[in-house]
Amino acid sequence: MDPNILHNISYGMYIASSFRGGAMNGQIVNAVIQITSQPVTIAVSVNKQNLTREFIDASSRIGLSILGEDTPLAFIGKFGFHSGRQEDKFKGLRYQVLDSGCPVVLDYAIGYLELVVRRSCDCGTHMLYLGEMTESKVLKMGRPMTYEYYHQVKRGTTPESAPTFIKEEAMPKGAAALKRYRCVVCNYVYHPEIGDPDGGVQPGTPFEKIPDAWVCPVCGADKSRFVAEE
Repeated sequence: MDPNILHNISYGMYIASSFRGGAMNGQIVNAVIQITSQPVTIAVSVNKQNLTREFIDASSRIGLSILGEDTPLAFIGKFGFHSGRQEDKFKGLRYQVLDSGCPVVLDYAIGYLELVVRRSCDCGTHMLYLGEMTESKVLKMGRPMTYEYYHQVKRGTTPESAPTFIKEEAMPKGAAALKRYRCVVCNYVYHPEIGDPDGGVQPGTPFEKIPDAWVCPVCGADKSRFVAEE
């Protein structure tokens, strides 16, 4: 079997958020799909080990912020590779607390919706929630970021806790002539031909020429946490 066939299944990029008491948390999710139209019911998959899952179980509410294509990798990494158990992910961000108490992230979002959980299903490593939409708003016009765009254009990586994680994932097409370097924390691969424009590194810059202050655009690890690809 070739697990890379799974990349042909379409996904989006969202921030799922929830709350427990006065505490809030959010994470990146991609396994989101509309199930019915009357009422509008959305399915969301969340890793059982994540703090956001605990908050959803406590409040029965899920906020979904739909990320646009202009979302920087570092912003996605904040919600995808950092834990709310160690940091406040909402600090310094624009967000809104809805009437239910559920927060939704506004930065880089083209819109948001809120769900009240009606059913849940234990799927082993993940919980599948079926939520009825109770509130929604379009924030701006823009193109929603697809999972393919995140991988192929942004060169983003997938955390092991994601439902779409593939252990033996093939590298993107268009192999680089210059040596590539991989982050040992999140598996992001630096491609010299692409560089990191969001981080001020122009295309064609060898890894050795990147300033020492540069950090991984996905997880924030410093340059010393990168190893050369064989």
